[in-house]
Amino acid sequence: MVGLLSGSRCRWPRKDDARAGDRVGCGVLFAFDLDRTLVTDDNRLPEAGIEAIGKLRSAGHHVTVLTGRPLPSARRFVEALGVSGPFSVNHGAQVIGTGGHELRRVRLRSADVNILLDPWRDHPEVEFSCVIDDTLWVKNPNDPRWRWAHTESRLVGRFDPGETQDVDKVVFASSETSLMVNHHAASALPHTERYLWGDNFLEVIGPGADKGSALTFIAKELGYSQREVVAFGDGLNDVSMLRYAARSVAVGPHAHVDVLAAADEHIAAPEEGGVALWVDRFLATP
Repeated sequence: MVGLLSGSRCRWPRKDDARAGDRVGCGVLFAFDLDRTLVTDDNRLPEAGIEAIGKLRSAGHHVTVLTGRPLPSARRFVEALGVSGPFSVNHGAQVIGTGGHELRRVRLRSADVNILLDPWRDHPEVEFSCVIDDTLWVKNPNDPRWRWAHTESRLVGRFDPGETQDVDKVVFASSETSLMVNHHAASALPHTERYLWGDNFLEVIGPGADKGSALTFIAKELGYSQREVVAFGDGLNDVSMLRYAARSVAVGPHAHVDVLAAADEHIAAPEEGGVALWVDRFLATP
């Protein structure tokens, strides 16, 4: 790790550069996932993490957030961190700028939604939702697998197969059929991005709606080159942004195997102050 060079622009060369430990020239774009990176398993944002983000900004760096959460669920964390934009929600499907203005939107086309959902509309075990803005349009609003959405006061409506629209993402609720659904999605729609989580929830997004694409857009919007980007994450949906960044940091004991493969280093979970300790070391390095 190379420390802060006060008052100048900093860059790490690309990962395939023979001098990848060097940094030339400082202002770095720091990109953070939320859950299990800055936010704990019990949905807290530790004060140490908030302070760490403030320290980076005070040192002249820019901080962004890229999260799989939709905007209503992400907003309180983004505001607590003082991130005004741009940042992305629903993975990289929507990029929000300063003042809440939408800068970029990539949706899964309605034709692809139909191909994805057609085999499962009447399947007794497969439950799905189409996420559009702040609303989950679900197959069965009373299915207990959507209890979390009701708990978070999310808007939940019944999906109408006759009115399929472009969507931010499709979420299949946990079931023993998740692998089968994922196989269908991969075969029928290989251009989509798919995230099958450990709890068997499956998320499907459109091409270009991943975090790596969103981070590429955000970096360009802010005037940073790829060599001036550092990314932190733990989940499968973080891999594309970790691969994009010049320096990547895997977070926590549950980091996905592909995250570990993409990362340059591995730090502790937010419960143990992983990001906060990393930032202190970074800023203290001459």
